[in-house]
Amino acid sequence: MKQIGILLTSPKEVGGIYQYSLSVIEALNLLYKKKKFKIRYYYSDKHWEKELPKKADKVFIYKGIIKKIIRKIIYSIIPKNLRYFFLQEFLHEEVKIINKSKCDLIIFPSQNITSYQINKKTISTIHDLMHIYESRFSEYTKEEIEQRDLHYQRICKFCDGILVDSLMGKEHVINSYKVKKDKLLTLPFIAPSYLKKKNRINIFKKFNLKKKYLFYPAQFWEHKNHISLIKGFKEALKSNKDISLVLCGAKKNYYQQVYNFVIQNHLEKKIFFLGRVSDDLMSSLYTNAVATIYPSLCGPTNIPPLESVSLNIPLVCSNAYSMKKQMGNSAIYFNPNDYNNISKKINLILNNKKLRKKLISNGRKKIASYNINHFSRLLEKYINKTLN
Repeated sequence: MKQIGILLTSPKEVGGIYQYSLSVIEALNLLYKKKKFKIRYYYSDKHWEKELPKKADKVFIYKGIIKKIIRKIIYSIIPKNLRYFFLQEFLHEEVKIINKSKCDLIIFPSQNITSYQINKKTISTIHDLMHIYESRFSEYTKEEIEQRDLHYQRICKFCDGILVDSLMGKEHVINSYKVKKDKLLTLPFIAPSYLKKKNRINIFKKFNLKKKYLFYPAQFWEHKNHISLIKGFKEALKSNKDISLVLCGAKKNYYQQVYNFVIQNHLEKKIFFLGRVSDDLMSSLYTNAVATIYPSLCGPTNIPPLESVSLNIPLVCSNAYSMKKQMGNSAIYFNPNDYNNISKKINLILNNKKLRKKLISNGRKKIASYNINHFSRLLEKYINKTLN
């Protein structure tokens, strides 16, 4: 029986990549239970131990402080195009450990540099190329764009398989980098299973929320488009005065601008900033909302819209990139660059109970048509393809 390894490095704070990693873990565990493969989990952060199957084959990779300092010094001297290949077994503990293993293939859900440092067959990921398609945003600095480009070029050159989220994601990679088409493996996102755990938490009392609110879970990057949403929300308040807006997510580069905009528009009593919240609170925040609203300008697809419909919550969604193809008739859509259009769709979802019920019904069908079982079978297919 073939042995498959997976390297887990994402902290919880990164959001989508962490959730995606959880789905890959669950899928691999299903394949292990069906005796398809042996699975070995490599991780360098102790928080992963809680997410792994209890009796799993686990290898903790200790990263020493001294080695980190040496690596930093050497990387300040070595050119960018050579640094990750210079003394890689010495400078990167995981490379040496994985190279010595009996794994036939290693999966990298976090698109790690290790995917092109080791001497094993590999499946890596390219979650999106928004640094190319949306380079206008402040989070995509010149240095960030250069670093991502070099990284993805190497993934395309050295990895045996590359997971992408959608057909559009596949097209983006083909159009942007030299890559063999048969390397690209389309594995659509799914909602993480932890949301289904029943948590009896009174979020109204905990966060002092109003009973009727729209929910937007997103880190405060500029491309998450909070300000257009707030403009649309302010306009919608003229017709729906009892609605509020709940925002949760880490305070990234655009948080202060968003917060200042709320204060300037005297909306501090209507818009709630919860910061980054723990996983056990997310289900309650979704299920108590009138609807989820998702105005992101980036894609191709995203995980939060799937989370919303998986919990039977109506979805009002940006039509950017492949969002319509991802969510189908389980959402109503708006132009994320037009706050009047956002306002119109907010009022539509608030004032039409029949529409909300229809979206919930369509959402159930959407989740039933593609879930962890489908995700696992497709991953198995791609593993076998890469091994052969």
